[in-house]
Amino acid sequence: MAALQKIRSKGVLLVTIIAVALFLFVAGDLFRGLESLFQSSSQQVGEVDGKSLSIQDFQKMVDEYQTFYEVVAQQSSFSESEMNQLRDQAWNDYVQSQLIQKECEELGIGVTDEEIAEVVKNGTSQLLQAPVFMNQQTGRYDYATVNGFLTEYKKLKDAGTQIPEAYEKIYKYYLFVQRQIRNQLLTQKYQVLLYQSILSNPAEAKLAFNSRSEESEILLASLPLSSVQDNDIKVSDEEIKAKYEEKKEIFALDNETRDLKVIDIQVVASDADKKAAETEMAEAATKLADAATNTVAGNVVRQAASQLPYSDVYKMKEAFPNMISIQLDSTAVGTVKAPAYDPMTNTYYTYKVLGKATMADSILFRQIGVIGKGEEDIAKKADSIMTALTAGAQFKDLAKKYNQTGDSTWITTAQFQAASLDADNTLFINTLYSMNAGESKKLKLENGSTVILQVMKTANPVTKYNVAAIVKELRFSDETYSKEYNKFSSFIAENTTLEKIEANASKNGYVVRPMENVPSTAHGIAGIRATRDALKWAFDNAKVGDISQLYECGNNDHLLLVALTGINPVGYYSVEKAKDFLTEEVKKDKKIEKLYDSAKNVKNIADAQKLKNVVVDTVKHVSFAQNTFVPSINASESLIGATASKTAKGAFAGPVKGNYGVYMFQVLDKTKTAEKFDAKAEEASTAEQNSRVALFGNTFIQSLTKKASVIDNRYKFF
Repeated sequence: MAALQKIRSKGVLLVTIIAVALFLFVAGDLFRGLESLFQSSSQQVGEVDGKSLSIQDFQKMVDEYQTFYEVVAQQSSFSESEMNQLRDQAWNDYVQSQLIQKECEELGIGVTDEEIAEVVKNGTSQLLQAPVFMNQQTGRYDYATVNGFLTEYKKLKDAGTQIPEAYEKIYKYYLFVQRQIRNQLLTQKYQVLLYQSILSNPAEAKLAFNSRSEESEILLASLPLSSVQDNDIKVSDEEIKAKYEEKKEIFALDNETRDLKVIDIQVVASDADKKAAETEMAEAATKLADAATNTVAGNVVRQAASQLPYSDVYKMKEAFPNMISIQLDSTAVGTVKAPAYDPMTNTYYTYKVLGKATMADSILFRQIGVIGKGEEDIAKKADSIMTALTAGAQFKDLAKKYNQTGDSTWITTAQFQAASLDADNTLFINTLYSMNAGESKKLKLENGSTVILQVMKTANPVTKYNVAAIVKELRFSDETYSKEYNKFSSFIAENTTLEKIEANASKNGYVVRPMENVPSTAHGIAGIRATRDALKWAFDNAKVGDISQLYECGNNDHLLLVALTGINPVGYYSVEKAKDFLTEEVKKDKKIEKLYDSAKNVKNIADAQKLKNVVVDTVKHVSFAQNTFVPSINASESLIGATASKTAKGAFAGPVKGNYGVYMFQVLDKTKTAEKFDAKAEEASTAEQNSRVALFGNTFIQSLTKKASVIDNRYKFF
């Protein structure tokens, strides 16, 4: 009983302890759930209408697009800019497919496997036009090739054999194309539905025909907008706000943007760097002048680490940079060009002309690779082949004896002149281009192999050059970069607010550049590569007024400082930020109104011609169907044609308010074109035109995107 009484006396404390324990138990699960949720959210690259897309799934999409272009364009590497384009394409296609799929599901529209198979069989999709699926003889898409590949792939898969990497790439490409074809067909069906829902009627058809077939010739008096000075126009805040409400939709923001101010410094070579480069080039030019042989000259080029590698072959002048090629015709053999700087390419260059010759651009030749048990055997067989050729044996018969085809092939200068050639390739080309048509020659290469060459034809004789050129970009030194970096770092340390930065930037030789309405999809800031971290800072961590760290970016040649000056949320760009544009719009309206007031009492063309700043033109072929081009103003107006269409011959009309001025005119003549009215054809044409206008530029996708909730967080990852 004593123990029970003791427990009762501590009842409140026990209840409290149990309650806390239960809370911690439940909260533990809650916190673990929230942690999982936050981790999941941090891995989301975006969201479309409530459906999230993980970074892993998005990267898989990008990889598929990369594989697609590797197969189609036979491209093995991609630049940063190209990868950004691939990511944009993958994202945009994903958003569009999600929006279209949702609409089509509600409408009961779909694409069957049979429809996809039909497209693949007939090759009607441009996506299938890849080299791997082409018939080598016809150069066209070949379903048999596709089917053969799929059969072979399945055999390897079923057998458990390791599938070659090239096969896997092509198979991934094929699966990707199938998915894309499904999306394309679904989009086409949706577009056709929209297209066919836009109709016309007989009244609209007749109006469209009349607006096109009835033309006027007018004597046009114009009062240009430019004739009114800005100083004569006053704009109030109320007028700006009213214009903002009128134009509000053009300021709509579907995604958050940022207003920034940046200082971007591009580090360039100093005077000391230039002097060092000039000294280096002068030494190289001296070595070129002293080079007694082409081999020595080539070594000078290699030692100088020239951007233009040297190969001891004759090339056309197009193979050389423009600043060199334009001088070759007038430069004598043996001449060394004094070092010079080319500002267009930011390079120093010097060169020596080792030779000039007129020789064939193209050569048709064939060859036999001599195979033997050893060097002596190979030499014996090569001599035997040459003896047989001299005696009149057929080249193809000899090639067949050595299990070779002996087929002929063309070689052109363009095929090798841009390449860096090794010793054997150089020897092969020089031997081939030294031969005459009908000549055969035995050639032993440095790698030990021997070939029999026969030239069948030579064509297109051109002037070629053997040139040893040293071309080097003018770059800044590490010392120059460090000096610029330290100077900028000190400036940032001394100026910790935007106000101080703007006040002192010009004193230090810096320019503060405003950048408004920057989207997260920009892939960077100020068009400078490798600035994603700066963009991420602006969207993730920064508050208005914050100053970023110093970013090293570009091609390791830019220093960047960013200040966040504004956050523009989803909705509408503010009237304050649009003030300059709105002010100009209000000024334009008031100028037009002022010109209209000066002309509102004019009753004929003679009085119109007396107005100050008026310009008179005779304009023909004025119709309702198209804008009227006004020669004196160099602009087109829509209301002139509309007004002329309802003005009788000989009558005067005006004033008419346009976008670029105020107009008055007399109708000199009215005519009809020879075109005949066809009610059915016109109605069909009008319906088609209406559909094109309504669906122009995939505006329906823009409408669907606006209606849906689309969140793009790619900037956090790429």
